[in-house]
Amino acid sequence: MNAFELALVTLNLVVAIVYAAILWVMVQQRRLMDKQLEAMQAQLREAERTRMAAHRPILRVEPPTLVTVGLPMPPIEERRLRNIGVGVALDVTYFIHERGTGIVWIVGGLNPVGAGELSQEFFIPYPQQLFVLNAALTVTYADVFGNRYWTLYEFVTQAHIFGEGEPTHLQR
Repeated sequence: MNAFELALVTLNLVVAIVYAAILWVMVQQRRLMDKQLEAMQAQLREAERTRMAAHRPILRVEPPTLVTVGLPMPPIEERRLRNIGVGVALDVTYFIHERGTGIVWIVGGLNPVGAGELSQEFFIPYPQQLFVLNAALTVTYADVFGNRYWTLYEFVTQAHIFGEGEPTHLQR
């Protein structure tokens, strides 16, 4: 091998090393850009969650008021919902149903409920039978972005369960 061929082989090795170094730098930059992109996407998701939470309604069932209709009719319960969230509750619908099976007995609609406000009254007939029948009240509603929420209220325990999306415990 003469000096010229040795110089060409050396030059090819140097060029290959330079290309390998350039490729290594590009791979490292790509990894760094992927990490930055992932961080920016996480920030956007958090900003979206914060924006949604800033307008989220939460409806809670208030204690009942018994209304006497007259003899021999038993009293009926007057109920209201309180929006304890920070956004208006739209498309408010309530369902009285059997707790175990989700079979719906009564469906009613209510006007929108602003943050911190009470809903209009709605009536529940024969409240004393609700305990025997293992009844529950589910209220569905939406925020200003159209996201769906629900509140499940158990008459026996007076417990509230809050959820997002459509309630899966109802048979409609």
